[in-house]
Amino acid sequence: MHGNAAAHRATRSVRSAWPAGRRRQACAALAAVLVTGWALLLPGYDGSIDRAIVTGECLATVLLAAITALSPSRRARHALALLTTYIGLTALGDTYWLLTVDPTGLSFVDDDFEPGPTIAVEVVRYAALLGLLAHATPVTGGRRWTWRRGVSQAQTTVSVAALLLLATPAGALVDDGRSYSLFCFFDIAVAATALGAVLGAAWTTPRPDRGATRHLAATAAGVGLVVLGDAVVVLSLTAASTATGAAGMAAVVAGGGTLLAVNLRTGHPAPAPPGALPHVPRPGHPGLVLTVTVVVQVLTPLAVSALTAARLTAAAQPGSSAGPGAATVGTAVAALALTVLHATAQSHRARLAQVAAAAAHRDELTGAHSRRGLSAHAHRHLDTTTGPGWTLALFDLDGFKAVNDTFGHDAGDEVLRAVVARAAAVVDGHGVLARLGGDEFVALLRTGPADAPATTAVLERLREAVAVPVEVPGGVTVAVGASLGAVTATPGPTGLAGLLSAADRRMYADKRTRRPTPQPPAQAPARLPAQVPTQVPTQVPVQAPGGGAGRPSR
Repeated sequence: MHGNAAAHRATRSVRSAWPAGRRRQACAALAAVLVTGWALLLPGYDGSIDRAIVTGECLATVLLAAITALSPSRRARHALALLTTYIGLTALGDTYWLLTVDPTGLSFVDDDFEPGPTIAVEVVRYAALLGLLAHATPVTGGRRWTWRRGVSQAQTTVSVAALLLLATPAGALVDDGRSYSLFCFFDIAVAATALGAVLGAAWTTPRPDRGATRHLAATAAGVGLVVLGDAVVVLSLTAASTATGAAGMAAVVAGGGTLLAVNLRTGHPAPAPPGALPHVPRPGHPGLVLTVTVVVQVLTPLAVSALTAARLTAAAQPGSSAGPGAATVGTAVAALALTVLHATAQSHRARLAQVAAAAAHRDELTGAHSRRGLSAHAHRHLDTTTGPGWTLALFDLDGFKAVNDTFGHDAGDEVLRAVVARAAAVVDGHGVLARLGGDEFVALLRTGPADAPATTAVLERLREAVAVPVEVPGGVTVAVGASLGAVTATPGPTGLAGLLSAADRRMYADKRTRRPTPQPPAQAPARLPAQVPTQVPTQVPVQAPGGGAGRPSR
């Protein structure tokens, strides 16, 4: 523990002593030495992992650790630390083989024996490459990575792997019980994950973050070269093919060089700064989205299920060949389990979207319909020509501003909630009630024209309900009035905006003609304490002054 802390402090002191430019130059020089050393080592490759190759892996681990410590970017240090972990675990596994099993070199031609520690170490190393891909994943929607996105990518990757194992000779290779088959399977799976990460980022990342997507694509290309080159090397060991093994080694070196260049040149691009206004998504391609969704989430799981059932059924028949092995069946089961998990996540996401859409149509404070909810009802009902017809009534609260100024916003909120509860009881069964904002409300009534007896009766009850006194916090009772303007909602080109404008004019005509009620006492404090003094009236009728040009204050 203390040794690690001391090493960390020493590394930090070296970084602080060297300027960023000098550290970049040192990293570039060490990377050049690393790549040149491997380029000189490859011509002498004899088709097996011998002492020279393992020595090169150990030296590469040391050089990568030095490059990681000197890297000027924190994000680059994290990425290069993961690459160093992968190379270091590879060197550890190969070194264990040479020290305990076969000092002449690692080869599967004569004997397929692989010690357990080597298998464990070389399987664990793939987690470092998966972490490298996750580290390079760009920010999307304000979040670096989400588990739903990870499940979606895993479901696609594992489902494709299951189809390959079930429908191609790759299944026989993986299920032959040999250790090199296990390594090849993980190499191919990680390469498929890298491809899925790039496609997922290109599909979901907003345009301002395309630089981060290109960074991920370069990282995925490096990871793909490393793991596919490793698979080629492993397969070459079974056939003692020097040329094939050299090609695989070259791919691994090229992949490692790509990862070095990408992270030393730019690190991880910073996300684009957010805009002042919400992002408006560009029109997409719904047909393509539907096709991909159906193929990935419907057809692929069905194909995996059908092929697994068919092969297991055929293997149960007398005299038939062996069925799919444990690795193939396990991959198919994992693919189907991820499909169910992905569908569950999609269902949860759809439910959240439904709740958010419902919240957008509902006023949070009072529970009335919002302006958007009113627009939806108007669009749905006002174009119809059947039934008794509709009336749009706009009303606001006389004296509401005085309540806010005298007793505080908590009292005003209580008045708004009480008014909505009482008005909704009147409007219920005749139409809908909406709050436009502040103390402005709209009642959309299906009671006939504005001058119909049924409409007049509802509006009168509405005015009476609003005028009922309300007890607000602090034990004070206040009363507000309602100025109301109603228009017949007939279909026409003006739409909802024109109806609201006409109702607004009638509402102010009603406000000017109605008799004002007394204002609250001038000596009332701006904010009342919790215990209201006895000299303050417990019944405070409040009304805004009428008359005058323009819109009176409320």
